[in-house]
Amino acid sequence: MKKIATLLSLTLLAISAIYAQDYIVPEEVWYHTEVIGSNYHGYVFNKDWEVDIMVENQDGRFTPEDIDIAKAEKLMQKKLAYLNRNHENQEGMCPIIDEHITKYTRQYVGFTDINGARIIWINAVWDDKVAKQLSQDIVRTEGGCGRYWSIKVNLDTEKVYGLEVNEDGDVKYIPRVKKPGPRISKPKNRQKPQRIRKTGILHNPSEVTF
Repeated sequence: MKKIATLLSLTLLAISAIYAQDYIVPEEVWYHTEVIGSNYHGYVFNKDWEVDIMVENQDGRFTPEDIDIAKAEKLMQKKLAYLNRNHENQEGMCPIIDEHITKYTRQYVGFTDINGARIIWINAVWDDKVAKQLSQDIVRTEGGCGRYWSIKVNLDTEKVYGLEVNEDGDVKYIPRVKKPGPRISKPKNRQKPQRIRKTGILHNPSEVTF
């Protein structure tokens, strides 16, 4: 009986050892990049990050650098008031987006088109409830009017277009079509801090108000 118990114990230990070898503690392989400018703040998503959006004549993706974000913001902020002149979905209690530009946290995604032009899609969100999620994945919503909007900036042609402001109504968070990738659970001893990049863009007095 003693021998049988010993054999069973050894067998269980062997099985446990096999399963232990198969289990590898995953490491987080994607770190968000936070960007801070003189009048904007947001998160850049790299070219390998799965997104549910596309741009016209899309041919690929690229990861925007500091200089790209600074240029996109400068172009967008100079032209936003004109593009938003009809104040669509911004009546009553809904904020007028170009009058509260610093209130929005941005999400930046870079695309390339068939002509090789680089386009940055800017997703702007003013919602404390999803503040933590903004660095982790693209947040898409329905409703909420002027607190949620997006726009596209072509860095090469300097065209700013495609302004979309959510309709009025209760906020509904749109689930992803695709799974985000690659984002795996954090390692236990994570020493690497999140990267924070300050673009350091400076404006002369005539550029302070957009």
